[in-house]
Amino acid sequence: MSYIERMGRMVALNQVYILIYSVLAAVIGVNIYLFLLVFLFIAISMVIQSFMTSSSLNEKSSYVSEVLSGKKLFHEDNTRTIQSKDQLIYVDLQEQARFSMYTTIGVLVGLAYFFALWKYVPELAAYLAFEFMGTSIDKLSLLYVRLLLFVAFFIYFEGYFIINQGIMMWSLSRIKKLPALTVPSSYMVTDKGIVVKGIITTKAIKFPLPSDVAVNMNKDRRFVEIVRDGKRTVTRLRLYTKNPEKLYDVLRRVAFPQERKLS
Repeated sequence: MSYIERMGRMVALNQVYILIYSVLAAVIGVNIYLFLLVFLFIAISMVIQSFMTSSSLNEKSSYVSEVLSGKKLFHEDNTRTIQSKDQLIYVDLQEQARFSMYTTIGVLVGLAYFFALWKYVPELAAYLAFEFMGTSIDKLSLLYVRLLLFVAFFIYFEGYFIINQGIMMWSLSRIKKLPALTVPSSYMVTDKGIVVKGIITTKAIKFPLPSDVAVNMNKDRRFVEIVRDGKRTVTRLRLYTKNPEKLYDVLRRVAFPQERKLS
């Protein structure tokens, strides 16, 4: 999935959630339940954003059992020990850390927006009633009150979305490409793919790798990288190992169709 497709889906999903939450908020009203609903909305927005900007190497948990059923070719445990000797990794992570800092600022601004304005949504609904219906909201039927509250909450949630997206676009403008460097704590290569173990989840990548993926080796720093370099993103899966030459040779043989030659 391309970067543009990911961003398009993220915008569409957020709009669906905004519509749903606006309806729920119009029914609930301004109270503690709405306060909890707002936090749930923020959490879901962050999960969607994290998912849509995640690695583009097509790792999936559902692939693990299939990949593990293949012939074991290479295995590395406790890559953190090898990684700790790579002093240049902090340079590699600088741009990714800077982008994370920008997005964290966006979350804090969004939280400030929610805390500052959520209690004023009924006043916005009352203003809409006077402006467009020429009457006090107290004189309207419950159906119209709910409709006005829906519009007011929709504007409120859209405000957060616009702030969030604005900071996201600003963050992207401050970096050359959206970076995603993943370093698994352990991994296994079989003739069917790679199983990578992170801090929380275990996922797998199936072979053959896509044609726009490259495999690079750094013998001195003891790692092999699987890299997908897109127009606006660059995804790198870094596999630290005591024997980078052997791992590189294994990937050359099984990760790509035989007719492809790796540089």
